Amino acid sequence: MAKLVIDFDKIDEKSRMKLVKGSIIPRPIAWITTLNENGSVNLAPFSYFNAVSPTLVIVSFQRNGDKQKDTFLNIIREKEAVIHIVNESLIEEMDRSSSPLERNKSELELTHLNVSPSMKVKTPGIEEALIRFEVVLEESLTLKNYDKTEAEADLVVLRVIGSVIDETVYDSTKGYVLSDVLQSVARLGGTEYATIKKIPFKREF
Repeated sequence: MAKLVIDFDKIDEKSRMKLVKGSIIPRPIAWITTLNENGSVNLAPFSYFNAVSPTLVIVSFQRNGDKQKDTFLNIIREKEAVIHIVNESLIEEMDRSSSPLERNKSELELTHLNVSPSMKVKTPGIEEALIRFEVVLEESLTLKNYDKTEAEADLVVLRVIGSVIDETVYDSTKGYVLSDVLQSVARLGGTEYATIKKIPFKREF
């Protein structure tokens, strides 16, 4: 089988991005509410997101030149956020919330979603989400681009301090999230999404 050998020094930034994003799949989606400077609720999805320990998660926000994402700036200022897990029934609302708006405008105005108070943070959560995590900022880091000449992204480490979960997707006796009921959505390359399917597999050790 023929192999392509790709030297990242010899391809442009867009080609590097498409290759990596199209290969490292599926990527979970952090659908994040934060508070804007005027107190309105910012809502946006991000797919550079994952858990790094049982109570720590990371989210990376791509920069557009020198422009930083509103969600990142809100987290740095407020030191908190709410992360929602996107399920299949909410994918259209999530997509609407990804539309770029001017600073301090709420993406909620583009959706039919409702917010409800959080348990331990000021930032409200999305009522329709089946799982949401209340998080506080642990630390942040500026990530350089491939050539080390400018900032490429802003990364935050967030501590999960509480969760609101719909009882239909949680086995409270065993403490398991019911993934078959949750039907979470993940990001593929380009503008494609995927649902998660279990594969029958028995470990031999």
